Amino acid sequence: MKEKLNLQAVLFDLDGVLIDSGADIASSVNAALTHFGYKEEPQDTIISFVGDGAKNLLIRALGYQGIKADTMPNFSEFFDWYVERYRTHSAEKTLLYKGVYELLEKLREKGVFCAVVSNKPLSVTREILKHFSIDCFFDAVVGPEQLSRIKPAPEGLALAIDLIEKKRNAAIVPEKVLMVGDSATDIQAGRALGAHTCAVTEGFGDRKKLLAENADIVVPFAEELVRILF
Repeated sequence: MKEKLNLQAVLFDLDGVLIDSGADIASSVNAALTHFGYKEEPQDTIISFVGDGAKNLLIRALGYQGIKADTMPNFSEFFDWYVERYRTHSAEKTLLYKGVYELLEKLREKGVFCAVVSNKPLSVTREILKHFSIDCFFDAVVGPEQLSRIKPAPEGLALAIDLIEKKRNAAIVPEKVLMVGDSATDIQAGRALGAHTCAVTEGFGDRKKLLAENADIVVPFAEELVRILF
């Protein structure tokens, strides 16, 4: 991007953008699978299912073993067990990506509001942000429980902006918002909102699908935004 953006707010996806959480996600999925009598799967296989929320993650993990989640009489129990297990084991191997803290500090210094819009369960997202002491940087944290439609729908992004506006008594226009994500659905959501978009290519999302969305900014890691934005 040749011109610097005059941003009011930056909205971040969480997994693969702010945190490298693949090992803990895979561990909890495998714990749920074995607890309910199914077999474990390789970490990389499970990570390839990440990106559209915990429910879809589990549906894909089960489907990989030929099990149809919609025919399981106890899928809701399976889902709840996974969420609680992951909530209490969400930061054992998870790492904050290099430069993320400095990026958030710079955005705050420049008066740019920040929010997290994730398809991860809200309780888990809040636990992780608190664990890495970055919760203080975000004026809004949005999860799937608050929405009727998750990304790629723009509903979560719009809610995040609304929450920021109420907290900060500010008026934010989509043209001054940047959505940062590692999957095609993040870019689609940002575009549907009318925001600028940034693709993070070294996250968990399908790189080919991500690049096909032609985001306004493309970086390997979110830390590169310090150089590009400022």
